[in-house]
Amino acid sequence: MPKLRFAHAAQAVAGLELSPEATALMAPNVGTAPFLKALIEAELFVDAIRLLGMALPRREAVWWGCLAARGALAPDAAPADVAALVAAEAWVYRPTEENRRATFAPAEAANFQTACAYAAMAAFWSGGSLAPPDAAVVIPPGDGLTGTAAAAAVLMGAAAVPKEAPARQRATLVQALDIANGGSGKVGA
Repeated sequence: MPKLRFAHAAQAVAGLELSPEATALMAPNVGTAPFLKALIEAELFVDAIRLLGMALPRREAVWWGCLAARGALAPDAAPADVAALVAAEAWVYRPTEENRRATFAPAEAANFQTACAYAAMAAFWSGGSLAPPDAAVVIPPGDGLTGTAAAAAVLMGAAAVPKEAPARQRATLVQALDIANGGSGKVGA
């Protein structure tokens, strides 16, 4: 998978608290791709989603979160959710500082509580500074914030229909694997 940021799984999961079952599968010096495969084969989809949120490059992780959020967006979705998703997608299509900053307000309007809001926050936390634009100080986001927010968007999107959550998680993993291999993630679309 050419688009993974980390060759070794230990780098990708640094700072993540994996389930005991996932931790048991983690061998010393295991590569990210083999560990991911083991998680999926063991149907530890939540752990696999969290790992991929961290392992994908930031732009690709945000895109994956957008795909999941859009897939779960109800026809009568709140305008704040639609605005947050549109802002996150705009950043993916054109990752400028202006578009990154434009993701915060709609995520805030969605109370930072939905898949769309998390997709927008994943974009906001992708780089730049967390300080106001006119601040003299630069406060860079932590390295894991984008991946954590993108994974949250994916997990929340998959949970939109609780009884279908495992199947939806598996489908989002297929999207992420396509993205990690250079695809658009729009598999089956």
